[in-house]
Amino acid sequence: MKQQFTVKRADERIRTKVTALLISGSDRVGMETGFTENVSLRGARIITTKRWRRDETVLLSLPGFHFASGARVAYCDSLRDGSFGTGLEFTGPIEDLKIAALATMIEFPRK
Repeated sequence: MKQQFTVKRADERIRTKVTALLISGSDRVGMETGFTENVSLRGARIITTKRWRRDETVLLSLPGFHFASGARVAYCDSLRDGSFGTGLEFTGPIEDLKIAALATMIEFPRK
């Protein structure tokens, strides 16, 4: 019999769509504007038009909310429409206040 496990995320994700700027921190120069799909205290999922390399270091900025952090590309999955779902894990120090402020400034549906 196959055993099923339920995995609960450590942090609640805020479902929101805001402009995001990704700047490559690696040897290749790259910059892209995308949009968030969700954000948590530990990271964010960004919809991008180009493929980012796993473990690449980037700077993520949410200009409308004066938020920036270093991040590591955890995954970059191809989506049906040709875009990519890029998972970022924050690597810089994140103040809870910044994410809390972001959450209160955005109306978002809870699931």
